[in-house]
Amino acid sequence: MRPIFMSALYGLCLTMLAATPGAAESGWSLDKQEDGIDVYTRPVEGSGIKQFKGSAEVAASVDAVFAILRDSDNLQNWFPNTSESRLLERNEEFSVQYSVMDAPWPISDRDNVLRSTTRRDAETGVAHIRITAAPDFYPEQANRVRVRKANGTWKVEPLAPGKSRVTFSMHLEPGGGIPEWLTNARVVATPFEALTNLRAAARQ
Repeated sequence: MRPIFMSALYGLCLTMLAATPGAAESGWSLDKQEDGIDVYTRPVEGSGIKQFKGSAEVAASVDAVFAILRDSDNLQNWFPNTSESRLLERNEEFSVQYSVMDAPWPISDRDNVLRSTTRRDAETGVAHIRITAAPDFYPEQANRVRVRKANGTWKVEPLAPGKSRVTFSMHLEPGGGIPEWLTNARVVATPFEALTNLRAAARQ
């Protein structure tokens, strides 16, 4: 009876893992599930700052969401803690944007120079934006600390006419001596607020 019992238990575990979003991907843990938004985090080798991943359905087409994500000049209107944003360069394959992240006093504000590479699958309609830090593309600014390490993705998948699934993943190190615990305190709030605000922007 023991081999039969162990086999059944193993099968049950596989079923539970398959039914849990994100569980099959190595190291992710579900940290927040609210208002249809799931936020996961996981450790990153060689870093004390966690990577996050947020996923949500948005009542807008892939084209509409993609247009919002590519509008660098209006990023400050919906992305959390962003007081300034603008496009620096764009061609057909990539763009470079500059943005400023507000930090609580007495910590200096951080600024990002991010290179985004876009791709759209003609068959599936899925859109991808790959984000990497390009800290030396734009001169450093007074009273701001330049973020030098950032890697992330936006993925927009069509679900039905006028409905998409958006997944946002990022690992960013703000540098400049900010305690890791303070940065990790925002790794759940940032994707949750970003996806909440993106939904609102899509409705407009």
